[in-house]
Amino acid sequence: MRHFFSRNLTSFSGERSLKEMKNLEWIFIATHSLGVPAAIAMGMLHDPVSVSTVVILAGLLAVWSAVAAFLNHRIASIDGQLRLGMVTQAVVAVFAWAFILQFVGGSETAAYGAFAVVIVEGAIRFGLMGSLVMEAAFALGLAIAMQYREREYDLTFSIPGYVFWTVLMFFIALSVGLATEETRRERRRSEKLVRERTLLEERHRIARDLHDTVLKTLHGLALEAHALKKQVNSPPAVDKAQYIQDVCQRSSQEIRDIIDELRSEAEVEGIASQMSRIVDAWGSTTGVETDVTVSGEDRSLPLQASYNLRSILSEALDNTRKHASASRVNISVEFLPGEMRLEIADNGKGIGYSGEQVYGVAAKGKYGVLGMKERVEQLNGQFSIDSSHGGTRLLITVPLVPAR
Repeated sequence: MRHFFSRNLTSFSGERSLKEMKNLEWIFIATHSLGVPAAIAMGMLHDPVSVSTVVILAGLLAVWSAVAAFLNHRIASIDGQLRLGMVTQAVVAVFAWAFILQFVGGSETAAYGAFAVVIVEGAIRFGLMGSLVMEAAFALGLAIAMQYREREYDLTFSIPGYVFWTVLMFFIALSVGLATEETRRERRRSEKLVRERTLLEERHRIARDLHDTVLKTLHGLALEAHALKKQVNSPPAVDKAQYIQDVCQRSSQEIRDIIDELRSEAEVEGIASQMSRIVDAWGSTTGVETDVTVSGEDRSLPLQASYNLRSILSEALDNTRKHASASRVNISVEFLPGEMRLEIADNGKGIGYSGEQVYGVAAKGKYGVLGMKERVEQLNGQFSIDSSHGGTRLLITVPLVPAR
Protein backbone atom coordinates (compact mmCIF):
# COMPACT_ATOMS: atom_id res chain seq x y z
CA MET A 1 0.00 0.00 0.00
CA ARG A 2 2.84 2.35 0.84
CA HIS A 3 4.54 1.56 -2.49
CA PHE A 4 1.27 2.22 -4.35
CA PHE A 5 0.86 5.59 -2.60
CA SER A 6 4.46 6.50 -3.36
CA ARG A 7 4.05 5.70 -7.07
CA ASN A 8 0.84 7.75 -7.32
CA LEU A 9 2.41 10.63 -5.41
CA THR A 10 5.40 10.65 -7.74
CA SER A 11 3.09 11.00 -10.76
CA PHE A 12 2.42 14.61 -9.64
CA SER A 13 6.08 15.54 -9.98
CA GLY A 14 5.80 16.12 -13.72
CA GLU A 15 8.91 13.90 -14.05
CA ARG A 16 11.06 16.68 -12.64
CA SER A 17 14.33 15.83 -10.97
CA LEU A 18 14.88 16.58 -7.28
CA LYS A 19 17.11 19.54 -8.16
CA GLU A 20 14.46 21.01 -10.47
CA MET A 21 11.78 20.63 -7.80
CA LYS A 22 13.98 22.30 -5.22
CA ASN A 23 14.74 25.22 -7.55
CA LEU A 24 11.02 25.63 -8.28
CA GLU A 25 10.28 25.61 -4.55
CA TRP A 26 12.89 28.32 -3.98
CA ILE A 27 11.06 30.48 -6.55
CA PHE A 28 7.76 29.99 -4.72
CA ILE A 29 9.37 30.71 -1.35
CA ALA A 30 10.79 33.96 -2.74
CA THR A 31 7.38 34.88 -4.18
CA HIS A 32 5.66 34.21 -0.85
CA SER A 33 8.29 36.29 0.93
CA LEU A 34 7.61 39.20 -1.40
CA GLY A 35 3.92 38.79 -0.57
CA VAL A 36 4.63 39.72 3.06
CA PRO A 37 5.44 43.43 2.50
CA ALA A 38 2.78 43.56 -0.23
CA ALA A 39 0.13 42.38 2.25
CA ILE A 40 1.24 44.90 4.85
CA ALA A 41 1.15 47.69 2.24
CA MET A 42 -2.40 46.71 1.29
CA GLY A 43 -3.36 46.85 4.94
CA MET A 44 -2.01 50.36 5.20
CA LEU A 45 -3.40 51.73 1.92
CA HIS A 46 -6.83 50.11 1.90
CA ASP A 47 -9.49 49.57 4.51
CA PRO A 48 -9.25 46.02 5.87
CA VAL A 49 -11.41 44.68 8.65
CA SER A 50 -8.40 44.81 10.95
CA VAL A 51 -4.97 46.21 10.12
CA SER A 52 -3.43 44.29 13.03
CA THR A 53 -4.89 41.04 11.68
CA VAL A 54 -3.35 41.74 8.28
CA VAL A 55 0.04 42.34 9.91
CA ILE A 56 -0.28 39.13 11.95
CA LEU A 57 -1.17 37.15 8.84
CA ALA A 58 1.79 38.66 7.01
CA GLY A 59 4.04 37.67 9.90
CA LEU A 60 2.70 34.11 9.86
CA LEU A 61 3.32 33.91 6.12
CA ALA A 62 6.90 35.07 6.72
CA VAL A 63 7.35 32.37 9.38
CA TRP A 64 6.01 29.69 7.05
CA SER A 65 8.32 30.90 4.27
CA ALA A 66 11.26 30.47 6.64
CA VAL A 67 10.08 26.99 7.65
CA ALA A 68 9.58 26.01 4.00
CA ALA A 69 13.07 27.30 3.15
CA PHE A 70 14.57 25.19 5.96
CA LEU A 71 12.68 22.07 4.84
CA ASN A 72 13.49 22.68 1.18
CA HIS A 73 17.17 22.76 2.09
CA ARG A 74 17.01 19.57 4.16
CA ILE A 75 14.74 17.32 2.09
CA ALA A 76 16.67 14.79 0.01
CA SER A 77 13.97 12.81 -1.81
CA ILE A 78 11.39 13.48 -4.52
CA ASP A 79 8.57 12.12 -2.34
CA GLY A 80 9.56 14.46 0.49
CA GLN A 81 9.74 17.38 -1.92
CA LEU A 82 6.27 16.57 -3.25
CA ARG A 83 4.82 16.46 0.24
CA LEU A 84 6.40 19.83 1.02
CA GLY A 85 4.83 21.24 -2.16
CA MET A 86 1.39 19.88 -1.24
CA VAL A 87 1.55 21.25 2.29
CA THR A 88 2.80 24.62 1.04
CA GLN A 89 0.03 24.76 -1.57
CA ALA A 90 -2.61 24.13 1.11
CA VAL A 91 -1.06 26.66 3.49
CA VAL A 92 -0.89 29.35 0.80
CA ALA A 93 -4.54 28.72 -0.14
CA VAL A 94 -5.60 29.18 3.50
CA PHE A 95 -3.50 32.35 3.84
CA ALA A 96 -4.97 33.71 0.59
CA TRP A 97 -8.53 33.36 1.85
CA ALA A 98 -7.60 34.75 5.25
CA PHE A 99 -6.22 37.88 3.53
CA ILE A 100 -9.16 38.15 1.14
CA LEU A 101 -11.67 38.00 3.99
CA GLN A 102 -10.02 41.10 5.46
CA PHE A 103 -11.07 43.14 2.40
CA VAL A 104 -14.64 42.01 1.73
CA GLY A 105 -16.35 44.53 4.01
CA GLY A 106 -17.11 46.92 1.14
CA SER A 107 -19.09 46.50 -2.03
CA GLU A 108 -15.94 45.97 -4.15
CA THR A 109 -15.02 42.35 -4.86
CA ALA A 110 -11.71 42.76 -6.67
CA ALA A 111 -9.90 41.11 -3.76
CA TYR A 112 -11.25 37.75 -4.93
CA GLY A 113 -9.02 37.96 -7.99
CA ALA A 114 -5.95 37.55 -5.81
CA PHE A 115 -6.70 33.84 -5.60
CA ALA A 116 -5.73 33.49 -9.27
CA VAL A 117 -2.11 33.54 -8.10
CA VAL A 118 -2.79 30.45 -5.97
CA ILE A 119 -4.44 28.68 -8.93
CA VAL A 120 -1.47 29.42 -11.18
CA GLU A 121 0.89 28.14 -8.51
CA GLY A 122 -1.14 24.92 -8.24
CA ALA A 123 -0.93 24.45 -12.01
CA ILE A 124 2.84 24.94 -12.08
CA ARG A 125 3.33 22.52 -9.21
CA PHE A 126 0.89 19.75 -10.11
CA GLY A 127 -0.46 20.41 -13.59
CA LEU A 128 -4.15 20.41 -14.52
CA MET A 129 -5.14 18.46 -11.42
CA GLY A 130 -3.51 21.04 -9.15
CA SER A 131 -5.17 24.01 -10.86
CA LEU A 132 -8.63 22.39 -10.81
CA VAL A 133 -8.32 21.47 -7.12
CA MET A 134 -7.38 25.07 -6.31
CA GLU A 135 -10.33 26.29 -8.43
CA ALA A 136 -12.63 24.04 -6.39
CA ALA A 137 -11.12 25.52 -3.22
CA PHE A 138 -11.85 28.99 -4.64
CA ALA A 139 -15.50 28.13 -5.41
CA LEU A 140 -16.02 26.78 -1.89
CA GLY A 141 -14.18 29.69 -0.27
CA LEU A 142 -16.10 32.24 -2.34
CA ALA A 143 -19.45 30.82 -1.19
CA ILE A 144 -18.29 31.07 2.43
CA ALA A 145 -16.92 34.60 1.87
CA MET A 146 -20.17 35.85 0.34
CA GLN A 147 -22.23 34.39 3.17
CA TYR A 148 -19.81 36.03 5.62
CA ARG A 149 -20.31 39.41 3.89
CA GLU A 150 -24.08 38.99 3.99
CA ARG A 151 -24.11 38.12 7.70
CA GLU A 152 -21.51 40.60 8.93
CA TYR A 153 -22.04 43.57 6.59
CA ASP A 154 -25.60 43.08 5.36
CA LEU A 155 -24.40 42.81 1.74
CA THR A 156 -26.64 40.67 -0.47
CA PHE A 157 -25.28 37.35 -1.69
CA SER A 158 -24.87 38.02 -5.41
CA ILE A 159 -25.50 34.89 -7.46
CA PRO A 160 -24.40 36.57 -10.74
CA GLY A 161 -21.24 37.74 -8.99
CA TYR A 162 -20.60 34.25 -7.66
CA VAL A 163 -21.10 32.72 -11.11
CA PHE A 164 -18.85 35.34 -12.72
CA TRP A 165 -15.94 34.72 -10.36
CA THR A 166 -16.20 30.92 -10.35
CA VAL A 167 -16.43 30.75 -14.16
CA LEU A 168 -13.54 33.21 -14.55
CA MET A 169 -11.35 31.23 -12.16
CA PHE A 170 -12.38 27.97 -13.85
CA PHE A 171 -11.19 29.22 -17.23
CA ILE A 172 -7.94 30.47 -15.68
CA ALA A 173 -7.42 27.09 -14.02
CA LEU A 174 -8.28 25.18 -17.19
CA SER A 175 -6.11 27.25 -19.54
CA VAL A 176 -3.06 27.38 -17.28
CA GLY A 177 -3.45 23.71 -16.30
CA LEU A 178 -3.73 22.56 -19.92
CA ALA A 179 -0.73 24.70 -20.89
CA THR A 180 1.30 23.11 -18.11
CA GLU A 181 0.23 19.61 -19.15
CA GLU A 182 1.22 20.30 -22.75
CA THR A 183 4.59 21.56 -21.56
CA ARG A 184 5.04 18.34 -19.60
CA ARG A 185 4.09 16.21 -22.62
CA GLU A 186 6.46 18.14 -24.87
CA ARG A 187 9.23 17.64 -22.35
CA ARG A 188 8.57 13.89 -22.23
CA ARG A 189 8.58 13.71 -26.04
CA SER A 190 11.84 15.64 -26.22
CA GLU A 191 13.51 13.43 -23.62
CA LYS A 192 12.30 10.31 -25.42
CA LEU A 193 13.69 11.59 -28.74
CA VAL A 194 17.03 12.35 -27.10
CA ARG A 195 17.19 8.87 -25.57
CA GLU A 196 16.30 7.17 -28.84
CA ARG A 197 18.72 9.33 -30.82
CA THR A 198 21.48 8.53 -28.34
CA LEU A 199 20.67 4.82 -28.60
CA LEU A 200 20.63 5.01 -32.41
CA GLU A 201 24.01 6.74 -32.47
CA GLU A 202 25.40 4.10 -30.13
CA ARG A 203 24.03 1.33 -32.37
CA HIS A 204 25.73 2.91 -35.37
CA ARG A 205 29.00 3.22 -33.47
CA ILE A 206 28.88 -0.45 -32.46
CA ALA A 207 28.05 -1.41 -36.06
CA ARG A 208 31.08 0.52 -37.33
CA ASP A 209 33.35 -1.06 -34.71
CA LEU A 210 32.11 -4.56 -35.52
CA HIS A 211 32.69 -3.99 -39.22
CA ASP A 212 36.13 -2.45 -38.81
CA THR A 213 37.48 -4.93 -36.23
CA VAL A 214 35.71 -8.23 -35.62
CA LEU A 215 34.33 -8.74 -39.14
CA LYS A 216 37.67 -8.00 -40.81
CA THR A 217 39.47 -10.28 -38.36
CA LEU A 218 37.08 -13.17 -39.06
CA HIS A 219 37.40 -12.61 -42.81
CA GLY A 220 41.19 -12.73 -42.50
CA LEU A 221 41.03 -15.93 -40.43
CA ALA A 222 38.77 -17.55 -43.03
CA LEU A 223 41.29 -16.71 -45.78
CA GLU A 224 44.16 -18.09 -43.67
CA ALA A 225 42.24 -21.31 -43.01
CA HIS A 226 41.50 -21.64 -46.74
CA ALA A 227 45.19 -21.19 -47.57
CA LEU A 228 46.19 -23.62 -44.80
CA LYS A 229 44.14 -26.41 -46.39
CA LYS A 230 46.36 -26.23 -49.50
CA GLN A 231 49.58 -26.40 -47.48
CA VAL A 232 48.96 -29.46 -45.33
CA ASN A 233 48.71 -33.10 -46.33
CA SER A 234 47.21 -34.53 -43.15
CA PRO A 235 43.43 -35.19 -43.55
CA PRO A 236 42.74 -34.31 -39.86
CA ALA A 237 44.54 -31.00 -40.33
CA VAL A 238 42.57 -30.30 -43.51
CA ASP A 239 39.33 -31.05 -41.65
CA LYS A 240 40.34 -28.71 -38.81
CA ALA A 241 41.21 -25.95 -41.29
CA GLN A 242 37.88 -26.47 -43.04
CA TYR A 243 36.07 -26.31 -39.69
CA ILE A 244 37.84 -23.04 -38.79
CA GLN A 245 36.95 -21.61 -42.19
CA ASP A 246 33.29 -22.62 -41.82
CA VAL A 247 33.05 -21.18 -38.32
CA CYS A 248 34.61 -17.88 -39.41
CA GLN A 249 32.29 -17.62 -42.41
CA ARG A 250 29.23 -18.44 -40.34
CA SER A 251 30.26 -15.97 -37.62
CA SER A 252 30.91 -13.32 -40.28
CA GLN A 253 27.41 -13.75 -41.63
CA GLU A 254 25.92 -13.54 -38.14
CA ILE A 255 27.84 -10.33 -37.48
CA ARG A 256 26.67 -8.90 -40.81
CA ASP A 257 23.10 -9.64 -39.73
CA ILE A 258 23.77 -7.87 -36.43
CA ILE A 259 25.25 -4.87 -38.26
CA ASP A 260 22.20 -4.67 -40.53
CA GLU A 261 19.95 -4.75 -37.47
CA LEU A 262 22.01 -2.11 -35.67
CA ARG A 263 21.93 0.11 -38.75
CA SER A 264 18.14 -0.04 -38.93
CA GLU A 265 16.57 3.20 -37.68
CA ALA A 266 13.20 1.66 -36.88
CA GLU A 267 11.98 -1.62 -35.48
CA VAL A 268 9.66 -3.02 -38.14
CA GLU A 269 9.89 -6.64 -37.00
CA GLY A 270 7.83 -7.73 -34.00
CA ILE A 271 9.68 -8.22 -30.74
CA ALA A 272 8.51 -11.84 -30.47
CA SER A 273 9.97 -12.62 -33.91
CA GLN A 274 13.26 -11.03 -32.90
CA MET A 275 13.35 -13.11 -29.74
CA SER A 276 12.52 -16.32 -31.62
CA ARG A 277 15.51 -15.79 -33.92
CA ILE A 278 17.79 -15.23 -30.92
CA VAL A 279 16.52 -18.38 -29.21
CA ASP A 280 16.77 -20.51 -32.37
CA ALA A 281 20.35 -19.39 -32.99
CA TRP A 282 21.27 -20.03 -29.34
CA GLY A 283 19.68 -23.48 -29.37
CA SER A 284 21.54 -24.43 -32.56
CA THR A 285 24.85 -23.34 -31.06
CA THR A 286 24.45 -24.92 -27.62
CA GLY A 287 22.42 -27.99 -28.48
CA VAL A 288 19.96 -27.19 -25.68
CA GLU A 289 16.33 -27.92 -26.54
CA THR A 290 14.25 -24.72 -26.75
CA ASP A 291 10.58 -23.90 -27.08
CA VAL A 292 9.12 -20.45 -27.82
CA THR A 293 5.43 -19.77 -27.22
CA VAL A 294 3.80 -16.52 -28.35
CA SER A 295 0.34 -15.47 -27.14
CA GLY A 296 -1.41 -12.48 -28.64
CA GLU A 297 -0.48 -10.36 -31.64
CA ASP A 298 3.23 -9.71 -32.10
CA ARG A 299 4.15 -6.05 -32.34
CA SER A 300 7.14 -3.79 -32.89
CA LEU A 301 8.41 -1.66 -30.02
CA PRO A 302 10.53 1.50 -29.76
CA LEU A 303 14.26 1.09 -30.32
CA GLN A 304 15.23 1.31 -26.67
CA ALA A 305 12.55 -1.12 -25.50
CA SER A 306 13.44 -3.69 -28.18
CA TYR A 307 17.15 -3.36 -27.47
CA ASN A 308 16.68 -3.80 -23.72
CA LEU A 309 14.40 -6.82 -24.10
CA ARG A 310 16.75 -8.53 -26.56
CA SER A 311 19.68 -7.85 -24.24
CA ILE A 312 17.76 -9.31 -21.28
CA LEU A 313 16.94 -12.47 -23.25
CA SER A 314 20.54 -12.86 -24.46
CA GLU A 315 21.91 -12.40 -20.95
CA ALA A 316 19.43 -14.92 -19.52
CA LEU A 317 20.32 -17.50 -22.18
CA ASP A 318 24.03 -16.89 -21.64
CA ASN A 319 23.61 -17.45 -17.90
CA THR A 320 21.73 -20.68 -18.63
CA ARG A 321 24.56 -21.91 -20.84
CA LYS A 322 27.26 -21.04 -18.30
CA HIS A 323 25.68 -21.99 -14.99
CA ALA A 324 22.38 -23.90 -15.22
CA SER A 325 23.42 -27.26 -16.76
CA ALA A 326 19.94 -27.28 -18.31
CA SER A 327 18.71 -29.54 -21.10
CA ARG A 328 15.65 -27.47 -21.96
CA VAL A 329 14.63 -23.80 -21.97
CA ASN A 330 11.04 -22.59 -22.41
CA ILE A 331 10.39 -19.00 -23.48
CA SER A 332 6.89 -17.55 -23.32
CA VAL A 333 5.98 -14.16 -24.82
CA GLU A 334 2.48 -12.97 -23.96
CA PHE A 335 0.90 -9.78 -25.29
CA LEU A 336 -1.85 -8.42 -23.04
CA PRO A 337 -3.79 -5.12 -23.23
CA GLY A 338 -1.20 -2.50 -22.35
CA GLU A 339 1.63 -4.83 -21.32
CA MET A 340 3.91 -7.65 -22.41
CA ARG A 341 5.04 -10.60 -20.30
CA LEU A 342 8.25 -12.49 -20.97
CA GLU A 343 8.95 -15.72 -19.10
CA ILE A 344 12.24 -17.61 -19.41
CA ALA A 345 12.34 -20.96 -17.59
CA ASP A 346 14.90 -23.76 -17.65
CA ASN A 347 15.17 -27.19 -16.00
CA GLY A 348 18.67 -26.60 -14.64
CA LYS A 349 20.01 -26.55 -11.12
CA GLY A 350 18.51 -23.16 -10.19
CA ILE A 351 20.02 -19.77 -9.56
CA GLY A 352 19.69 -19.94 -5.77
CA TYR A 353 18.44 -16.42 -5.01
CA SER A 354 15.47 -14.14 -5.64
CA GLY A 355 15.07 -10.82 -7.42
CA GLU A 356 15.32 -8.94 -4.11
CA GLN A 357 18.80 -10.39 -3.50
CA VAL A 358 20.43 -9.31 -6.75
CA TYR A 359 22.16 -6.31 -5.15
CA GLY A 360 23.87 -8.53 -2.61
CA VAL A 361 24.98 -10.87 -5.40
CA ALA A 362 26.24 -7.90 -7.44
CA ALA A 363 28.39 -6.86 -4.48
CA LYS A 364 30.27 -10.13 -5.00
CA GLY A 365 31.09 -9.20 -8.59
CA LYS A 366 28.15 -10.89 -10.38
CA TYR A 367 26.33 -8.20 -12.32
CA GLY A 368 24.41 -10.11 -15.00
CA VAL A 369 21.05 -10.43 -13.23
CA LEU A 370 21.33 -6.92 -11.79
CA GLY A 371 21.85 -5.60 -15.33
CA MET A 372 18.66 -7.37 -16.45
CA LYS A 373 16.72 -5.92 -13.51
CA GLU A 374 17.99 -2.40 -14.28
CA ARG A 375 17.00 -2.74 -17.95
CA VAL A 376 13.48 -3.76 -16.90
CA GLU A 377 13.29 -0.76 -14.54
CA GLN A 378 14.31 1.54 -17.42
CA LEU A 379 11.17 0.32 -19.19
CA ASN A 380 9.03 0.94 -16.06
CA GLY A 381 8.47 -2.80 -15.82
CA GLN A 382 8.51 -5.46 -13.12
CA PHE A 383 11.18 -8.11 -12.64
CA SER A 384 11.12 -11.35 -10.65
CA ILE A 385 13.31 -14.44 -10.54
CA ASP A 386 12.58 -17.71 -8.78
CA SER A 387 14.28 -21.10 -8.43
CA SER A 388 12.31 -22.56 -5.53
CA HIS A 389 10.57 -25.21 -7.66
CA GLY A 390 13.56 -26.51 -9.60
CA GLY A 391 15.34 -24.75 -12.43
CA THR A 392 15.21 -20.98 -12.81
CA ARG A 393 12.13 -18.96 -13.80
CA LEU A 394 12.54 -15.37 -14.88
CA LEU A 395 9.35 -13.29 -15.27
CA ILE A 396 9.38 -9.80 -16.80
CA THR A 397 6.36 -7.55 -17.31
CA VAL A 398 6.74 -4.27 -19.21
CA PRO A 399 4.17 -1.71 -20.41
CA LEU A 400 3.64 -1.72 -24.17
CA VAL A 401 4.47 1.48 -26.00
CA PRO A 402 4.05 1.45 -29.79
CA ALA A 403 7.03 2.20 -31.99
CA ARG A 404 7.12 5.65 -33.57
